[in-house]
Amino acid sequence: MKYLSIANQLIIFSRYIGQQVVITSLLNHSEISIGTLAGVKHNALAVNIDDTTRWIPLYDNFRLCEIKLLLKPLKKLTPEVVSAANNLPVKAFITPYYQQQGYDMPVFIEPGHPCNCKYVQELELADYRTPADIYRQNALLHAFESV
Repeated sequence: MKYLSIANQLIIFSRYIGQQVVITSLLNHSEISIGTLAGVKHNALAVNIDDTTRWIPLYDNFRLCEIKLLLKPLKKLTPEVVSAANNLPVKAFITPYYQQQGYDMPVFIEPGHPCNCKYVQELELADYRTPADIYRQNALLHAFESV
């Protein structure tokens, strides 16, 4: 993956407000939490977890946690979603509509950026698993580690 600054990551995250995210603590034995992305500011993400909104600071020089959007790959687009998108009054609204529906879309950061046209998952900022899959795999991992 090409390097993405926190500012560039926040540009991508800001397009997916309202989507679920998985947060993996890098300080607390890979503890995971799943919440909803509620907001973005210049150096942090607001995530709603269990009806509590928490600001998670992000730094370019070190990471406290890994945050990934829980998205669906485009190959899982349903005919209903495609039809609704094609009926939008302006074709430029199709990409934001797909993002709002939780689909992974190619990103545009700025002219000439090496990460342009890559999917969010390719940039290691998204996961295609469901929350149930994540919890199940995490439980299996912890069970395996405790043996």
